[in-house]
Amino acid sequence: MSLPIQKLPSNQLGKDYIVGDLHGCFSLLERLMKEVSFNKNHDRLFSVGDLIDRGPESLRCLQLLSEPWFYAVKGNHEDMFLELFMPYLLNQILPSPNLFYYSGLMDNGGEWVKDHINEAQQAMSIEFDKALELVAKMPLIYIVGEGEQRFHVIHAELTKSRTHEADNLVFVDADIDQFYINQNLSLDIEDRLYWSRSLMKSSAADFCYPSVKKGLSTTFCGHTIAKNIRQKLSHVCLDTGAFMSIDAANDYGLVLYDVKGSQYFSTSYQQNTISKVRHPIAKIP
Repeated sequence: MSLPIQKLPSNQLGKDYIVGDLHGCFSLLERLMKEVSFNKNHDRLFSVGDLIDRGPESLRCLQLLSEPWFYAVKGNHEDMFLELFMPYLLNQILPSPNLFYYSGLMDNGGEWVKDHINEAQQAMSIEFDKALELVAKMPLIYIVGEGEQRFHVIHAELTKSRTHEADNLVFVDADIDQFYINQNLSLDIEDRLYWSRSLMKSSAADFCYPSVKKGLSTTFCGHTIAKNIRQKLSHVCLDTGAFMSIDAANDYGLVLYDVKGSQYFSTSYQQNTISKVRHPIAKIP
């Protein structure tokens, strides 16, 4: 296990990129990294989580966790993955058939794990075991840089419970700094970091949230699928449905955001081209 909130300095040597929910779409990420000439010696790649399930290369996406330039927070799919396999990680006993077939992971695109069962040894594959250990060390929040350069990486939302008021809906930097000092998140906060959509699912008919929240640095997130990047209360959601582009021509795909360049690159399984869009992030003046 590792600390649930981790802090990194600003990148003074290269660029920082943030990728939306991968969901096993490793080849799309490769394509985007090649497009931006990603420098593994100086650049860093952050992920908003949900590396696995639904797409064709889940294990390959998990193996990114071993790379020194890759930083991913835990998404709800990694949480379901650990819930199923934590007993195996601790005592090497495989989940029962009932747990395999009736778990939340299997209901949400996790069938790929069955391909890595070694029936003869009643164990998972060596590659799977290594990936499982890495998943158990994933944090829930990254704090990157300080001052005007500061940003956060989470999976879903920094929303508080039982409030829909814009002035009090989300945690701010001071709260997150306290989380970092204490390294202790309540189960309620953890749950909303994995699952909350109260902010990104809101519509103008419900409440028109402003793009920025005073006191909260830019917070990159995913979890809630839409065809475009959205910004509400300093949350910038990058989940544009990469896996949804596998079977049909549509406007979904994978997004890679260049923090310093204030632009993003996107591609999908149904297109061979890569789109480049200038997209500055709104900040408190």
